[in-house]
Parts: sequence; structure tokens; C-alpha cells
Amino acid sequence: MKGKIVEWHDEKGYGFIAVADQERRIFLHVSELKHQGLRPGLNDQVSFETCEDKRKRLRAVNVSVTSVKAIPPTVLFGCSFLVFACVSPLTLHSHLFLIPLYLVLSLFTWLMYAWDKKAAQLGQWRTAENSLHLLALAGGWPGALLAQHQLRHKSRKQPFKTILWLTVLLNITAFCWTFTDSGSEKIQLVADLILNL
Repeated sequence: MKGKIVEWHDEKGYGFIAVADQERRIFLHVSELKHQGLRPGLNDQVSFETCEDKRKRLRAVNVSVTSVKAIPPTVLFGCSFLVFACVSPLTLHSHLFLIPLYLVLSLFTWLMYAWDKKAAQLGQWRTAENSLHLLALAGGWPGALLAQHQLRHKSRKQPFKTILWLTVLLNITAFCWTFTDSGSEKIQLVADLILNL
């Protein structure tokens, strides 16, 4: 069957699907998605099969999100920055160790968002927001922007979003500073200290 998600409670992981020409809505639980990494949302088009639960209610199973989601500007911005950070040592003679730093921190930050999302759903111990902001400030903000979009976690909460964008601005400012003479010298000193440890 094909339908559209007309109600979705992301924090609880369930919602309802409406099918054209049918008055009854069909229950959908996030565990029934074929691609577990993709979070559904309101107005997403889905294809699915149905079954009845113990109380004879219709339930969607083997669910696939079929609507193509546009990549938001925030994710494009984060990906563009990562590409720029990777090619900058070749074109602007910046330091090579910044490449793995941004890539590793972005991946780790994405994983921390995923872990925090799971903990929120299960009612378990959560990651402190300050820790997520520190990871973003250190260079993991592209992973944070991707996680907000992909996992739909911390994507609407204020002042969290504002503080995240401040960390993005501060990190980009620090990255640009590394291209100056004084910044390049300081980064070289740090790199030498790390190599000598």
C-alpha cells in the first residue's frame, strides 16, 4: 500500500498513515522502517504492508519512505566546509592534520547525537548539551548539522540551535585564523608538541 504520514511524534517514535480513499488511519512505529537510519516525518510518502495487532487494529509493517527529501542548506553548508577543509592544504598550504581532525570529530559528533537520541527514546542517561557544543566548537559541527537533519534530534530546541550556530561561527573564525602568519605558527607549535609526545 501507499500513503502519507499525517501525524508523527518523533520523540516517541510513532505516528499514523493516511491512505487515499480510506477514512481509517494506520498506526506506524519507527521499528517497522526498513531503513532504520532514516527518520520519517510529517507528510512523508511511504509504502508499506499491513497487519492487525492483538486488538485488531491496523498496523503498518515493512515500511519504506518513498518521498525524496531535499538536502537542507545547513547540511550542504557543513559538507561544503568539509570539502574546503580537505582541499585547503593543497591550495592554501594549511596544515594537513586539520583534515582528519574535522572528519573524525564530525563522525564522533554524529555518533554522540545518535546515542543521545536513543537514550532520550529509552529514558536513559543523556549526553550534556555542553558536551555536544564543545564537540561542535572543536570541529565536529558538520556532523552535528547532519545529525540534526538526519536524526531529527535537537533540530528545533532553543537556545540549543542558537548556541550551536555560535560554535560554528567561532570554529570557522579559528579555522580562517590558521591561514594567517601568527595562526600558522601557533598551529605548527601545537603540531610539533603532539608529534613529540
